[in-house]
Amino acid sequence: MIALFFATPIECEIIFDRLKNKSSFVLKKVSFIKGKIQKHEILLCISGIGKINASIASILAFENFPINKAIISGIAGAYPSSGLDIGDIAVAEKEIEADQGLLINCETGENSFLFMDYQEFPLHIPTSLQNYKKGTFLTVSACTGNLKRANFLEKKFGAICENMEGAAIAKVGQLYNIPVTEIRSISNIVTDRTELLITKEVKNAAEIVQKFILENPLLFE
Repeated sequence: MIALFFATPIECEIIFDRLKNKSSFVLKKVSFIKGKIQKHEILLCISGIGKINASIASILAFENFPINKAIISGIAGAYPSSGLDIGDIAVAEKEIEADQGLLINCETGENSFLFMDYQEFPLHIPTSLQNYKKGTFLTVSACTGNLKRANFLEKKFGAICENMEGAAIAKVGQLYNIPVTEIRSISNIVTDRTELLITKEVKNAAEIVQKFILENPLLFE
């Protein structure tokens, strides 16, 4: 069985609709949907946003179902020098939990952190994804809405994009010895912001990566 992890329902609507023989249920307030895509048994998990929700959801999935592979998906914000554009597909080579430590300068810059306490987790890249944009993903507790901080994080970690769940699921997968792949679509370029993304931007990016997954059946092999 293959576990597909998405943070929110809007990020997995197309895949939900495509599942055959669906059965929905809730474990510890986390939503799961079992079904099939072609011949493959799928567990669709809607984890909720953030590292805590992602950790709980992945532990529940790996403890209660015969998962042999996991795919993390959804949207991501690309860093300014990544070469990624809105709507592009990005594949994680590794995930880094990037915002633990002592933050001493909210305006960011080279001395933003006095002490960094971060972990990194390698991810599995199937052969079918080798030709797509690959790189380091960062998992953060709050999306970056400051260009100076974006430049700091990008330079510090050599990262191409950020999200809020990936490192948590990657770590749990490592503990359970389950290979984890992460594929995301870019919803925005990280810069100075004063508001959240609008639903249309999220939905467009989410649709792109869902269609990509469904059109690449080798991901399920």
